[in-house]
Amino acid sequence: MRIFKSDRLDERDKGLEIIAKLKKENDKTLIIHYSCESFFNLEGRTPRVTSICVKNRGNNSTKTFSIHLQAQFHKKELCCITDEENDFLEKQMLKEFFCFLKNHQTHNWVHWNMRNSSYGFEAIANRYRILGGTVKEIEDQFKFDLPRILSLIYTNDFEDHGPIPKKGQLLNLALRNEISLRDALEGKGEAELFDNKEYLKLHMSTCRKVDVINEILTLEEKCKLKVKIGKVRIYGLTPEGIFEIVKNNWILFLIYSLVIFVIGIVVEPKIQDILGIKH
Repeated sequence: MRIFKSDRLDERDKGLEIIAKLKKENDKTLIIHYSCESFFNLEGRTPRVTSICVKNRGNNSTKTFSIHLQAQFHKKELCCITDEENDFLEKQMLKEFFCFLKNHQTHNWVHWNMRNSSYGFEAIANRYRILGGTVKEIEDQFKFDLPRILSLIYTNDFEDHGPIPKKGQLLNLALRNEISLRDALEGKGEAELFDNKEYLKLHMSTCRKVDVINEILTLEEKCKLKVKIGKVRIYGLTPEGIFEIVKNNWILFLIYSLVIFVIGIVVEPKIQDILGIKH
């Protein structure tokens, strides 16, 4: 049972409990990341999914799903793929992914910000529905958003989103922890690869980011992850935070009250003397 209590410490404990669960259930934990075309200039259309990588932490294997692989399977030249062919290849890729997902629905799926219909599990599912597929859903209890967990442990300011370097929170955190970013690109770079139909490089970036996420999680499990902020912020040791800790512990609060009482007894006569108030 923890002696010191505050909202900040409660959040931190919650995050640490999730990390402990993932470490304990390592054999049934998957790391997922995916790439898609740019979110801009789509006129409301859902971005096309180009590749998905899933790493199994239990056996350290990586399962990949991508348009460029499907193109090779179906004897298509990547440089000359039409929109109709892209739809067909994307659907085949997503069909394979959802077959894999069906067999791993109760695994722990660790991801990086894949939490809405713009970018996330729902976006992938919507894209498959648009192409005529039938999706399998992962229940929320099996989805683990790593940056959200790190925010619980270290606060939301655990790493810069930008602008120096302009790489985004994931890659910035990797740089801080000396994790290799070979082949990994920021969002803008990936969008340019899609526009240029460089699907292989885009796929390599996706796969590298899966490894980056896995290494970050491993460092956190070992209590070795370096973050942007210091212990004062992490543990909520600001004046307000310290007062909350004291208030939530009756022994500390009693000591605090006695100290204030004694200070009052000692200081009050001096203040009266300064103000010329007779005792």
